[in-house]
Amino acid sequence: MRNRILILLLALLGCGAVASAQNVRGVVRDTNGEPLIGASVYWDGTTVGVATSVDGSYELYRVKGYTKLVAAYVGYVDSIVEVTDQEVVDFTLSDGVGIEAVVVEGVSTGKIRQSSMMVGENISFAGLCKMACCNLAESFENSAAVTVGYSDAVSGSRQIKMLGLAGTYTQILDENRPIMRGIGSPYGLNYTPGMWLNSIQVSKGIASVTAGHEAMTGQINLEYRKPTDEEKFFLNLYFDNELKPEVNIAMPFAFDKDKRLTTNILLHYSGDTQPMDHNGDGFRDLPMAQQINFANRWLYQANDGTQWRWGWRFVNENRVGGDMEYTPERYDQMVSEKQIYGSEIKNMGLNMYLKVGKPIGAAVWDAENEEEKRSSLAFVMDIDNFKMDSYFGLNTYNGVDQSFWGNLSYLHYFSGRSSLTAGASFWARNIEESVLQMGHDLTGGGEMVEPGLFAEYTYAIKDKFSIVAGVRGDLVSAPIDDVAMKTDILVTPRMHLRYNFTEQTVLRASAGLGSRKVMPFTDNIWMLATGRQIVNNIEAGNDLEQAATFGGSLSHTTSLVGYNDLTVSVDFFRTQFSNSVYADQEWADGTIRLYNTDAPSWANNYQLDVQWTPAEGLDIFTTFRYTDSRVTLERGGEQMLVDRPLVGKFKGLVNVQYATKFRRWVFDFTAQLNGPMRLPALDGNIAAAEYSPIYPMFYGQVSHRVGQWDIYVGCENILNFIQQNPIIGIDAPFSPDFNSSVVWGPLMGRKIYIGARFNLY
Repeated sequence: MRNRILILLLALLGCGAVASAQNVRGVVRDTNGEPLIGASVYWDGTTVGVATSVDGSYELYRVKGYTKLVAAYVGYVDSIVEVTDQEVVDFTLSDGVGIEAVVVEGVSTGKIRQSSMMVGENISFAGLCKMACCNLAESFENSAAVTVGYSDAVSGSRQIKMLGLAGTYTQILDENRPIMRGIGSPYGLNYTPGMWLNSIQVSKGIASVTAGHEAMTGQINLEYRKPTDEEKFFLNLYFDNELKPEVNIAMPFAFDKDKRLTTNILLHYSGDTQPMDHNGDGFRDLPMAQQINFANRWLYQANDGTQWRWGWRFVNENRVGGDMEYTPERYDQMVSEKQIYGSEIKNMGLNMYLKVGKPIGAAVWDAENEEEKRSSLAFVMDIDNFKMDSYFGLNTYNGVDQSFWGNLSYLHYFSGRSSLTAGASFWARNIEESVLQMGHDLTGGGEMVEPGLFAEYTYAIKDKFSIVAGVRGDLVSAPIDDVAMKTDILVTPRMHLRYNFTEQTVLRASAGLGSRKVMPFTDNIWMLATGRQIVNNIEAGNDLEQAATFGGSLSHTTSLVGYNDLTVSVDFFRTQFSNSVYADQEWADGTIRLYNTDAPSWANNYQLDVQWTPAEGLDIFTTFRYTDSRVTLERGGEQMLVDRPLVGKFKGLVNVQYATKFRRWVFDFTAQLNGPMRLPALDGNIAAAEYSPIYPMFYGQVSHRVGQWDIYVGCENILNFIQQNPIIGIDAPFSPDFNSSVVWGPLMGRKIYIGARFNLY
């Protein structure tokens, strides 16, 4: 298998599409006519920009949909020019602004994406700074669309939920490359430091066919700090009352004055080094963990518009959980005496990628947007190797996941309004799993090969109407036993529609199919943190989940106290399964049964968002989500349609931010109201199942800019609300009564933190 992957790797390269257009060039000077060397020129609202050369000159590609060009220089007032068909745009900057006020950074706090084709929200870097965003899992505290919780109270595994379903149905992309699939998924949310990111784009519902068939409830795309960023050095330091230190460093570097070849080095260290037991049950609230994370991202931009992007990333983490007195040195004692319960998880991953994009053919003039559009050829390649060695008491899971993903696509413009993207993809993986649960060998894994073809047509009339219709076909070949293979043919149609009733009122709708191959143990890692016996009743070769998702939104922007200061959006989505695989622990005999079912299983999600800027520097965002998520359980030949366990019925959120001039002071406050969840009926009496209580959460943070430093102080879970007794059967940790998976609330109490961010330009 490895040889086959290597051969296919050499045969198929990958990359992200690049559209080239007519360049804009010019010179940046001061009021005396002297050129400003190293001034920043960029498209407002993007991270696309360049630095001026020794004579103050610059040249920059146009970016579709962006017309405001900004010139900025330390100690000078920024200048913004509306660019239409000009090829030459010169700037004259006047001084008079203090150095501490001209850091070039994204400060947009808005979430509702009015200009987007899909329903969703955008979390900018300023949005990530609203709280101590240590990692991706902690980036959604101000989001009602995405909810993050713990899968169990032992391992510290984090999981997201979108549209009332687990995060396994949400596709996560690293700058449009699919990631966090397979063995690395249970802990992957912890391995993306928040301070490495420029922004997060969240799209709800079905996604584009170009990235695969897996997205059912949504897509989360991560945009990292760029090698072309103007800062020379970024440092983030963090420390809290739980004695957790964290350090993040970013160092972009250009090898030439035109920034043709650039790189960015990203470093991360964090450590939960002290055991904490706030609820007094004798178990750690969260495991002690130490993580080292390193990434190196490169970009080469050729004169003809070709872009080469490549890089690699390494992560290593070790976490120890369980009894407060447990250490890995006591493992033999745990096995022999069965009195002290402990867990250790060792994760190590290496990822490499390559993206190449080249504009080809003649340019097409887009009269509506007044820009050139060029067809392009793109390749993307991703190689991933992830290893996990772990035990949860007497249950062990050891696995290695090796995968290769490649994508070749061609984007062709028929006119300024219509285009077609077509291509082929290939995904191959080899998974080796060793699973021992309560003395039973549940070892799985094997080889999987998945070639696919896709096509997607786009037609858009500026500020009026857009439609994206796509379809892909995939052959999924995977083992059903030690010798036999099964091949499934998947056809995945999807469509997105956007219609502007007026400039301020926008309707969006989408519908399509999605499917994913189940990995029963890593999809449900919480099973191993229980004493229940796992019974695998999944039919051989019938582990492919399939669902249809449809929905849409209506949003309107209006003026209450200023120009377009209020945006209101309502949306609805439904996901309906035709085949699903369910991990069912609601049995009186102390088992967890894995089985596939075509019985009714669905989730409805309703959401209201309001975004308002009533005064300069004051931003208010409020949202409310209601979820109706059901699953059918079969008992004694009868079917019971019940609320899906551990899914909140509703969530309300209000975030208020006030920033003084030049953002010298920024004040943030967030309030949440979390609705009830149906708790699993571990005694098998589903009709008498209980619900968790409704509870609030409050967060606050103040940050102050001093020169090139941002100092921030904050508090999470201000009311110190903690779920009591999250671990059931704690007195008999090796019996079927032991269960740490019924987590519905916070495991940690009030957290006070302090930190500092430093930018050197």
